[in-house]
Order: sequence, then C-alpha cells, then structure tokens
Amino acid sequence: MSNGYRTLSQHLNDLKKENFSLKLRIYFLEERMQQKYEASREDVYRRNIELKVEVESLKRELQDKKQHLDKTWTDVENLNSHNEAELRRQFEEQQLETEHVYEVLENKIQLLQEESRLAKNEAARMAALVEAEKECNLELSEKLKGVTRNRDDVPGDQVKPYQYTEALAQRDKRIKELSQSLAAQERLVEQLSREKQLLHLLEEPTSMEVQPMTKELLQNQLNSSETPTTQQSVSEIHLAELQEKMQQTEANNKILQEKLNEMTCELKFAQESSQKQDGTIQNLKETLKSRESETEELYQVIEGQNDTMSKLREMLHQSQLGQLHSTEGTSPAQQQVALLDLQSALFCSQLEIQKLQRMVRQKERQLVDAKRHMQFAKAAAHEREQQKEASWRHNQELRKALKHLQEELQNKNQQLRTLEAEKYNEIRTQEQNIQHLNHSLSHKEQLLQEFQELLQYRGNPDKTLEANETLLEKLRQRIQDRAVALERTIDEKFSALEEKDKELRQLHLAVRERDHDLERLREVLSSNEATIQSMESLLRAKGLEVEQLSTTCQNLQWLKEEMEAKCSHWQKEQESIIQQLQTSLHDRNKEVEDLSATLLCKLGPGQSEIAEELCQRLQRKERMLQDLLSDRNKQAVEHEMEIQGLLQSMSTREQESQAAAEKMVQALMEKNSELKALRQYLGGKDFMMSQTFISNQQAEVTSICPSRGEKTDQGSMQLPSRDGSTSLTTKEDVSMPRSTLGDLDTVAGLEKELSNAKEELELMAKKERESQMELSALQSMVAVQEEEMQVQAADLESLTRNMQIKEDLIKDLQMQLVDPEDIPAMERLTQEVLLLREKIASIESQGQEISGNRRQQLLLMLEGLVDERSRLNEALQAERQLYSSLVKFHAHPESSERNRTLQVELEGAQVLRSRLEEVLGRSLERLSRLETLAAIGGAAAGDDTEDASTEFTDSIEEEAAHHSHPQVSQCQVLGHSGRRAQSPSGV
Repeated sequence: MSNGYRTLSQHLNDLKKENFSLKLRIYFLEERMQQKYEASREDVYRRNIELKVEVESLKRELQDKKQHLDKTWTDVENLNSHNEAELRRQFEEQQLETEHVYEVLENKIQLLQEESRLAKNEAARMAALVEAEKECNLELSEKLKGVTRNRDDVPGDQVKPYQYTEALAQRDKRIKELSQSLAAQERLVEQLSREKQLLHLLEEPTSMEVQPMTKELLQNQLNSSETPTTQQSVSEIHLAELQEKMQQTEANNKILQEKLNEMTCELKFAQESSQKQDGTIQNLKETLKSRESETEELYQVIEGQNDTMSKLREMLHQSQLGQLHSTEGTSPAQQQVALLDLQSALFCSQLEIQKLQRMVRQKERQLVDAKRHMQFAKAAAHEREQQKEASWRHNQELRKALKHLQEELQNKNQQLRTLEAEKYNEIRTQEQNIQHLNHSLSHKEQLLQEFQELLQYRGNPDKTLEANETLLEKLRQRIQDRAVALERTIDEKFSALEEKDKELRQLHLAVRERDHDLERLREVLSSNEATIQSMESLLRAKGLEVEQLSTTCQNLQWLKEEMEAKCSHWQKEQESIIQQLQTSLHDRNKEVEDLSATLLCKLGPGQSEIAEELCQRLQRKERMLQDLLSDRNKQAVEHEMEIQGLLQSMSTREQESQAAAEKMVQALMEKNSELKALRQYLGGKDFMMSQTFISNQQAEVTSICPSRGEKTDQGSMQLPSRDGSTSLTTKEDVSMPRSTLGDLDTVAGLEKELSNAKEELELMAKKERESQMELSALQSMVAVQEEEMQVQAADLESLTRNMQIKEDLIKDLQMQLVDPEDIPAMERLTQEVLLLREKIASIESQGQEISGNRRQQLLLMLEGLVDERSRLNEALQAERQLYSSLVKFHAHPESSERNRTLQVELEGAQVLRSRLEEVLGRSLERLSRLETLAAIGGAAAGDDTEDASTEFTDSIEEEAAHHSHPQVSQCQVLGHSGRRAQSPSGV
C-alpha cells in the first residue's frame, strides 16, 4: 500500500507540474498570437501545427496517466476487498467461537442449577428427618418419665434395661448417620457456592466481549470440574489465558481499524485528486477548443484582410493607370484620390470593427469560462456539503451507537447488581439454615447427654436420694423452661393476632375510603357524561346552525351573483345612457355654436362680448355635468367594491365558524375516548380491588385458623419457623396498604385529569357561546338589512310616483313657456329628457331588489341631478327667450326703451347664471359630504338634497323679487313650478 501511495503521489506531482507548464505555454502562445497576429500565413500555419502536435502529445500523456491511475485504483480496490474478506472471515470465526463458549457455559449453568436443586431437596429431606427425630426424642422422654414414675410406684417390679439400652444405641447410630449426612450436605453447599463464584467470574468477561476459545481449553474446563481445588486453579489459568487472548484480539482489531481508516483516507485523497485532474483535463479541453475557435477566426480575419489588400492593390493599380491615361483634366484625378481616401478610411473602419468584434468574442469567451469555473466551484461546494452531511450523519450514528452501548452497560450493571443481591440473600438464608441446624444439633446433644445420664443413673446399682433429687430438680427445671417457652409462644401468637386485627381494621378503613373515592369518581363521571350530553346537544344545534348558515351563504352567493349580473347590466345601460348623453351634448354644442355664429353675425361689436361670456358659461356648465357623471360612476364602482368586501367578510366568517365547529367535534371525540379509557381503567381497578380484598380475607382466615388450632405441647425448636411465617404474613399485610396508597395516588391523578377536562369543556362552551352571540348579531344585522331593503323599496316606489308627477308638471310648463318658433328643438330636448328619465325609472325598477343604503343615496343623487338638469333646461329656455328678444331688437333697432330692457334682461341672466353656478357648487360639496357620511346612513343625504332644492327655489324667488321685468316674472313662474314639482318629494 505504501509503494502504491508513493507512486500515486509522484504521478500527481508530475501531472501538476505538466499542467503548470502547459498553462505557461498557452499563456505565452496567446501573447505571441496577440503580438504577431499580423504576421504571414506561414508562421501562423507553423505555429498552429506545433500547437496541434503539442495537444496530441498532451492527450497521449493524459491517456497514459489515466490508464496508470485506473490500474492503481483497481489495485487499491483489490487490496481493500482482500482485507475486508479477511476481516469478515476472522469476525465470523470469532462469532462461532463465542457461540460455542456460550453454549458450554449454558450447559454448565444448567448442571449447576440441577445440582443446587438436588441439594435443596436433600436439605429439605434432612430437615424432615430431624423433625422426625425430634418427635421420637419427645416420645422417648415421655416414655422415660412414665418408666420413672412406674419405678417409683412399683419398686419391686423387674424392668428390662437392656431393651432401652439397645434402643438408645440405635438412636445414637442414627444420630451419627444424620451428622455425617449433614457434613456431606455442608460440603455440597460449599462446593456449589464455589462453582457459583466461578460462574460469576466467567460471566463478567464474557458479558463484555466473548472471544474465541479452543477445544482443548473447553475439554480441560469440563475435566477440571471433578475437584474444587483443581477447578479453581484451572479456571484461574483459563481466565488469564482468555483475558490475554481478548487483549490480543482487541489490539488486532484496533490495528485493523487503524489500517482501514488509513485506507479510507488514502482512497478519499485519491478520489479527490482524480476529480481535480478530471476538472483540469476538462478545463484544458475547453481552453483548447476556445483556442482552436480563435485560430479559425484569426484565419478568417487574415483571409479577409488579404482580400481587402488585394482589392486595394488592384484599385491602386487601376488608379495609376487612369492617371497615366487621363492627362487632360485634373478633376477625375482628384475624384480618384478622394475615392482612394474613402476606401482607406473604410478599410480602417472595417479593421476597427473586426478588432471590436474580436474583443467582444474574447469577452464572451471569458464570461463563458468564468461561468464554467463558477459551475465547477458550485459543484465542488455541493460535494463538500454532501461530504459534511455524510460525516455529520456518521457522527450521529456513532453517537447513537455509543448511547446504545452505554445503555447496555447500565443494564448489565443493573443485572449484575440484582444477581449479587440475590446471591447475598441466598447466602444469608443458607447461613440462617446452618445456624438453625447447629442450634438443633446442640439441643440434641444436650438431650443425648441427659439421656445418657439417666441411663447411667439407671445402670448404677448405688442409687442415692441426692442423685434422685438432682434428677428431679433437672426435670422440674426442664418443665419450667417448657412452660415459659409455651407462654412466650402463646403471647407471641396473641400479639400477632392483635396486629392482624389492627391491620384488618386498617384494611377495612382503606376499603371504605376507596369506596368513597369510587363513588366520588362515579359522580364525576356522571357529571361529565351530563356535560358530554349537553355538549353533544350543543353540537347538534351548532350543526343545524351551520347548515342554516350554509343555506344562507348559498342564498347570499346567489344574491351576489344576481347583484353582479344586475350591476353589470346597469353599468352597460349607464354606459349606453352616457354615450347617448354625450352624443346629445355634442349635437347641442353644435347647435349652440351655430346659434352663436348666427347671433354674432347679427349682433354688434358690444354685444358679441356678452355672447362669448354666455358661451363660456355654457361650456362651464357642460364640464360640471361631465364631472358629475364621472363622480357618479366612481361612486357606483366604490359601492360595488364595498359589496364585494362585505361578501368576502361573510365568507371568511363562515369558514371560521366551520373550522371552530370541526375543532369542537374533534375535542369532544378526544374527550369521549379519554372518558372511555377512564371507565375501563376504573372498572379494572374495581375488579382488582375486589379480588385483592377477597384474597386478603382468605389469607387471613387461613392464617388465623391454623394458628389457633396448633398444639401447645410442641417443643421450643419450632418457634423460629413460626416467627418467620408471622413476619412474612405481616410483610404481606403491610404491602396491601402500600398498594392502596398507590391506587389512591392514581385516583387523585385521575381526578386532576377530570378537573382539567372540565375546565377545557367550560372553555369550549364559552367559545361556543361567543360564536352563538356572533351568529345572533349577524342574524340581527341580516334582519336589519332586510327591513332597510323593504323601506328602500317603499321609498323607491314613492320616488317613482313623484318623478311621474314632476314629469307631467314639467311637460305642462314647457308647453306653456316655449315659443312657437322653438317648438321643434324643445320637443327634441323634451323627448331626450323623457327617454333619459324612462331609462332611469327602468334602472330604479331593476334596482328595487338591490339592498343597501348606498344604492338609496345614489338614487337620491340621481334625482338631484335630474332636478338640476330640469333647472338648467329652464335656464336655457330663458336664455333662448333672451336671444329671441335680442333678435327682435335687431329687427327693430329704433326704440331706446328696448335697449334698456335688454340690458336689464342680460343683467338678470348673468345673475341667474351666477346663482346657478353657486347652487351647483353647493350641490357638489354636499355630494362629497354624503360620500364621507355614507357609513352613518342615508338619512342625512336626503335632507341635504332637500336643502339644496329649497335653497335653489329660494334663490330663484329672491331674483324674482329683485327684478320686476315680465321676463323675470317668467323665471318666477319657473321657480314656482319647480317648487310645485318638488313638493311631493318633500312630502
């Protein structure tokens, strides 16, 4: 590997040097080409050939180096595959050996467990035999007592002492056998303890890392289990060997891992170097392509220059021939010189253009190269980011593996601790059993000594009273000791019974508390069920409300579509009306211009100025009318925008209500599932409590009955076992309140959860109430809008009636006021006004179904515009009358009174025009105020329009009061007629 790496590094260094030299050559060649682009063709061809030769040599070298790199790469891959195969094989062998060691250890553990079970059975059998011996000893003591009594009572009878001596000898033999068996059992126990220690020592290294173990070691281990001393020594040797082998394998694994890491690093470095070489090769190829294209372009430029040079030479030759031939005049020679100058200038300009083109192409190539370099840099950065991500993922995996290993180590430590605790408990129990057996053996030895003394006393022929008294005292002491022991046992039994009664009372109290807690939980569950039912009913009501709202939304959408259709139709009609009005205005303007032209022809020099002022004022009025129409169109567009905004807000409110309803349904479903789980948990708890209570009662009854039915005549040796049983029962009884305490904690936790659920349900109910309030507010708004629509429909009907009445009055007044000469023009105007009013009435009849205060305001504004149009028509009629009077004056220019009257009439007309302009300005201001006060309501708009109409009529009356001319009286008649026409609207 080291040789391959060195060769690769040498090749890479050589390639870098060659690349650098190539770059230098290319750079110098570029400079030479730029300096000597005007050289001859032969130099260029020669240099091109040299460059091609160099390029081919470089390509061959690159191919050779690629082949060499491929060979090295295949060698590295083969080495890696070979090393990986060896590592896998070693790992598999290690796994097989560890499995074999595990199997052997499991077999050993099973054998040891069977031996321990047999030892336990033998110990139990020996305990039973000891108890039987105790009973036999007690029977013998009773028989001895009976014999002594019979001897005291009947001294003359002959007793056979040899029978008793034989029985005692048999008992001695049996006791010796039992002592021997006990010693054997103790040896077995010691052997088992040693074997367990050995197993513990063997399990610790195998739990960390189990390494391979040879067949010879296994056979030695199996053969070494014959004797404990040899087993300990052999196990220690095996453990040392195993530890050494484990250390060796660990060292080998570390070395192999280091080698693998080195190989991976070398491979990564080789891959990066190969990628860099590929990039450099691509860059060289691209630069070569660009240089070839540049050389081709230079060839083309040189060819073009040669062509131009040849053309210039031909032109010079022809010019010289022309100069030689044409010696007569100097003008053509000058022309030819000028042509040559122009051609040279053209040639220079072409050369400059070509230079500029070349510069542009070079810049483009530089840009392309820069973009390519940027792409390579981006690709390299992307690869680096991918490598970083891969390394980060690898680090995360390693961290996870470390965490997993740490958890496994913790689990194993816990398992070892538990095993140690179990072994410690077993050792303690064994020690207690041994102490108990030693105590029983000492007691038996005392009994045997006493029996031997009694037999010796019986065998002695010289019996004295002192010996008899000593025996009797011993027997009395023995009886007293037994009585004391019996009293102690009775007292302990009674104390144990009292403690059990107390525990029973505590258990009864705990059960009652549990019952109370269960009743409270049931009440809480019933209340929760009631709340759930109420919430379900609320949900149903909400569902119905949602359905109603959906239907209302559908109706509103349908109304919106109808409104949009009607608005579009109304807009189209308005546009058509506006077009007609514009055409009529255009026609009227033409008529007014014609009239003004005729009047100017007839009028004098002083009166032409008045006519011009009148024309200007008419133009101003027309502009004001156009402004009013544009404002009305803007107001209509704004009204449509407001309607669309309201519809959008309604749709958003509906979506929010639907989302809130869905959230409520989901929350209720979750609460239902939680309540079901709580019910199941409480049912299981009730069942477990009943079962535990029944089992506790049965255990108490069973423990009390045998304790009361025991015999009081048994020996004192049975006390420790009974004390142990009582302690166990007390422990079991004490464990029950602890379990009840744990259940109480769970019940408290459940109550807290239920209280939290109640709070959440209350919050959801509050949210539902708020949503209901919002819905009721929306419904009230809809009802108010419907009422307003009805009121608007009634107002529209009344307005249509008033409009009809006004139209009739206007027709009558027009027929009264119009002169017979102006009848056709006035009829045409009246027809146009009637058409407009009919269209407005049709629009109003179509807009009766449309709701909203804004439409009412628009209608009121349109009425005001119609009134103003009628007033303007009346003013125009008055002006025409003035024009007619002026025409009559021109027809009869003799009278001076008529001049005065004309001046008075013109002044009145000017006053009327000024007043009309003021009224129009006020009406525009009020329209702007109405637009600002549109949010408050449409009541103010009607009042403002009525005030405008009254002000207009009052102004006309004041003018009538100031001017006492008959023509002004006609204007008063017009004002009174307007007042009569407006009186129904005021009503």
